[in-house]
Amino acid sequence: MQKIKPWLQNLLLMLAGVIVGLLIVETFAISTGVAAPQKSKAQIFYQFIQPDAQLGYKPKSNLKNFKTVWQEAKVAEIANTDSYGFRNLGRDYTKSNLYFVGDSFTWGQWVSEEKTFPRLIESELKQPVINLGVPGYSFAQYETLFNEFIAKHKPSTVILSIVANDLTNYSADIGKKIYDTLKERSFSPWYEKTFLYQFVLKNNKKSLQRPISKEAKNGLTLFDLSLAAPESGVGVDGDYLISDGVVKVEAALSRIIDLTKENQVKLFVFLIPSKESVYVNDYVQLFPDDVTLLKNEEIGYQRLCDLAKSKEVTCINLTDDFRKNSQQEKLYFDIDGHWNTAGHQLATKAILKTLNNS
Repeated sequence: MQKIKPWLQNLLLMLAGVIVGLLIVETFAISTGVAAPQKSKAQIFYQFIQPDAQLGYKPKSNLKNFKTVWQEAKVAEIANTDSYGFRNLGRDYTKSNLYFVGDSFTWGQWVSEEKTFPRLIESELKQPVINLGVPGYSFAQYETLFNEFIAKHKPSTVILSIVANDLTNYSADIGKKIYDTLKERSFSPWYEKTFLYQFVLKNNKKSLQRPISKEAKNGLTLFDLSLAAPESGVGVDGDYLISDGVVKVEAALSRIIDLTKENQVKLFVFLIPSKESVYVNDYVQLFPDDVTLLKNEEIGYQRLCDLAKSKEVTCINLTDDFRKNSQQEKLYFDIDGHWNTAGHQLATKAILKTLNNS
């Protein structure tokens, strides 16, 4: 048998040493949790939702102290849901005269349920409130919720909270598309769980990309609206005002208003500003070339309020209130784009003021 040449033998020994070394490092990293891959937002979200024929998806029913953690953003929440999948455990849908409809802001993403604005208002009014807010929902699901719950139970008052990312060119089956996308993205290849990928390849890949976000002087992370993908949920679609999106959204709001009038339900519309819009001065400093994209939110919101008022529905844009108070304290989480407890408290004051004045 021909002997292996010394140089080849040395090369094989070196390769074997490298492989053994990597295995040792990988074993250590896994056993100590150092290389435990952080869950993506898709994985975090997918784990607590289930498919739904009408809505596309909804939170899982009867969750008990279900904890979700987004380590990168240093936020976490504990969810308890009723048989419908909403944060209304122990509340009677037939006996509440105040309903809230909205997305993750209304749900209260990353905030203890008792500190969300629907629950703070419930405490102030001393009457049960039904919260139909679900992360990721937009006008297609809002219409379904109004048809399934508002038309059925006919509460005296319903508050629709609209967010900047609701202004999009959506389709009727957007809920199903979101669910399918989250399902696909929630399963990562085996190699993405390794130490080598997490701490070498992934970091190098990020360093080569143009940063989609930057940190402002106040410590808040703001996103470059020109780089945010439509499905990211950051801000208004870039082409919203010149696409079919503006027509679809305004038509949906018009139908919702008509439904509430037919069922003799008083509707209030509140417009929730994006983090980038509230901290507009910081955004201008970080992304001076993309300031015009904030106009989509401003103009889109003004059009929605004009539409609501033309149908004798109260519409309140919270942007000015949040800008005035943004210098006193942080109203949003540092990395995540949702309100913190201070943001929910400020929204509570504005909503209660409107309800009392009406």
